[in-house]
This record gives sequence, C-alpha cells and structure tokens, in this order.
Amino acid sequence: MTQRRPRASVHLAVALAVFFVAVQFYTSLASLSPTPPVGYVFLNRAGASGLIALMVAAALVALVELLRARAAVPFASRLILGAWIGTAFGAALLGLDPRSGLEVVGMMGVAAIFHVALVRFYPEPPVARTLWVVYLGVGIVVSLAGLAMLATHRPVALYALNHGRAAGLFVTANQFATYLLLMAYVALGVALVARDRLLRGLAWTATAVAALALLATFSRSGWIGAAAGVVFLFMLLRRRMAALVAGVAFVAALGALAAIPVARHDPADAFNRVATLAAGVRAAMLFPLTGVGPMSYWRVYPSIRPPGAAEPGSFGALHPHDVYLSLAGEVGLTGLLALGLGWVAFARALGRRAPGGPDPRLAFAVCAGLAATLVQGIFDTIGIVQMTFVWIPYTALALAAAEAGIAPAEPA
Repeated sequence: MTQRRPRASVHLAVALAVFFVAVQFYTSLASLSPTPPVGYVFLNRAGASGLIALMVAAALVALVELLRARAAVPFASRLILGAWIGTAFGAALLGLDPRSGLEVVGMMGVAAIFHVALVRFYPEPPVARTLWVVYLGVGIVVSLAGLAMLATHRPVALYALNHGRAAGLFVTANQFATYLLLMAYVALGVALVARDRLLRGLAWTATAVAALALLATFSRSGWIGAAAGVVFLFMLLRRRMAALVAGVAFVAALGALAAIPVARHDPADAFNRVATLAAGVRAAMLFPLTGVGPMSYWRVYPSIRPPGAAEPGSFGALHPHDVYLSLAGEVGLTGLLALGLGWVAFARALGRRAPGGPDPRLAFAVCAGLAATLVQGIFDTIGIVQMTFVWIPYTALALAAAEAGIAPAEPA
C-alpha cells in the first residue's frame, strides 16, 4: 500500500504561488528606491508599497506554517542565505546609507522565508501544482502583454525610452529579458517532465511566447545569456557533443554581436559603457572590503565618474552595468566571497541528489535559467537586487525540483 503524502494547506500553496509571481515584478519597486527616478515607472509609491505588502503577507503565511511544522532549515539553504544576507547586513551597517541598506536586507529576509518554505513544503500537494499553474499562466500573460505593448507602441514613453524594444511591464528591455530568460528555461523544464495535459500545455506555450518576447527585446545581453544557458543545459544533461556545438555557436554569436551594431539601441551606449564599467571598478577599489553599502552606489558615482561616463542622475549612474562589479562596489570583497560560497553550497546540494530520484531535467532547466542570467549579468543588472529578488527565490525552486521533481501526485 502506497503511503499517502502529507497535504499542505491551500492557503499556504496560494501564498507561495502569489509570492513567487509578485517577486518577478521587483523592478516596479523603483518608486520606493532612494535613487533618483529614472525611466518609466509603472507603480507609484502607493502601488509599490502594496506590492511589498503582498509579498510580506505571503511570507508571513509561510512563516506561520514553518513554525507550526517546526521545520528545520536545510544545511545548503543555511549556507546560501547566511552568506548572502549576512554579508549584505554587514555592508549595510557600514555603508553610506544604512537605512536604505537595511531595507534591502529586510526584503532579503522576506525572500528567505519563501526560500525555506518552498524547499520544505514543495513536495506536499497542492503546493507544487498551484505554483506551476499560477507562475506559467501569469508568464504567458506577461510575455504576450510585452509583445502587444511593443506592437501598439504603448505606453509611448516606455517605447521611446527603450528605442522600440520590448520592455513589457518592466523599466528596460534588458530587465524584461532577465524575466524572460528565467521564464523560458523554467517553462521548458516543466514541459519536458510534466505528465498531465494542463501543465504540459501551459509550459510549452510559456516557453514559446517567452522566447518570442525575448527576441523582441533586442537585448544583446539577454540573447548571449540565452545561448550560454543552452550550453549549460546540454552540459548538465551530459550531451557533450551538443554542448560543444552550442559552445562554438555561442562564441561565434558573441563575436558577431560585438562586431555588428544591433538595431534599436541607444548609440551612446557604444561610447559610455566602458566608462561606466571604469566607475564601477573605481568604487570597488575605494571601498574594497565591504563596499559603499546596498543601494548606495549612486551616491558616490558623481565623485568617481570618469570622462565620458553617464551623467549623474541617469540610468547609467545607478549601477556599473555588471552584476559582479555591482556587488564588488556595494558589498565589497566580502560580498564577492559570499557570492561564491552561496553558489558553491547550491551546486554541492544539487550534486548530492540521490540516484534514481525524480527526473532531473526540471532542476537542470532552472539552473540553466540562472546560468543565463549570470552570463547576462556580465553586461547588465544590479548585484544586490539580483541576489534578493532572483537568486534567493530561484535557488529554492531548483533545490525543491531536484528533491521532488514536478508536481507530485497524491496516491488515491
């Protein structure tokens, strides 16, 4: 007789799904940022505060269930969360704007509750299935909305600021590309392993529309990240020849994108990006140990701005457009070491997956999506923001999928 799985409460399943969907729209929190307002903002302060409240409420539901279950935090999660949140906390206290830094750390703590709860409760119906249906369904809507907004040139200001590139419900086309990279790879993983028609249909549809929207972003960093994700996924699947061919194609595409200007980009980027990176290096050298603190880079930028770099108050002045330089400047050498420690703990936890366990392709696809964003981060994205709103939630998803696979079916 097959043992019946324990069931999680429906409100917990909904709370985890709501949090995971809401956290995807972290760029809409820009109106709450201490940085100067830049670009098109979808939510005003009231709307952004409401989004924060929604995530906090969902996390509180998860926290109550964790306390009731007396759930222990897995060792890998303790290392990941301890390294990333601990170093951000220290950098915030020692940084130029402790208040803003501690607000970021607070959101990292909220994301950490989701991380632990998802890893703990994912195997219990109906958590996994609820999360997948909501996540994929919203992903389809968001991807199609981005394409529709591009086709109609609405909002006009967003279309103009992105030079005719799809940005969807995000501030920039590159931020939309980050969302689409994760959506496409995660949806592909679900499509490969799902057995029931609803999940499989949602997953293949989400994969297709996310890939189409990614093309419409004209994001060079997104395209490069997508190609790197393909190579990484083939390597995880041990398709060595396919990985080699994909790697050669990736290098060729990288050379082509570097040599041939891509349409619909700000021409100024070709001239000021090197100077922007130089400013990031300068910040890291001036504050080598703990950085300037989370969300404080923009405060020192006017003093370290090299000739030809973006003007203070512009989007290019908010971060050095490299996730690793961004971390080096915001949380210093300790942050980079914590970055490595967290990812090593994550990789080791996945490597300890029991032989004969669930189909690993879903977890591998989540990892490929993360790898794609890490490669994209070489050319864009903000380190502490990625750590908070992308790395913490998606590492939980990968760990949960590695342990339990796709939505577990409860025996009759």
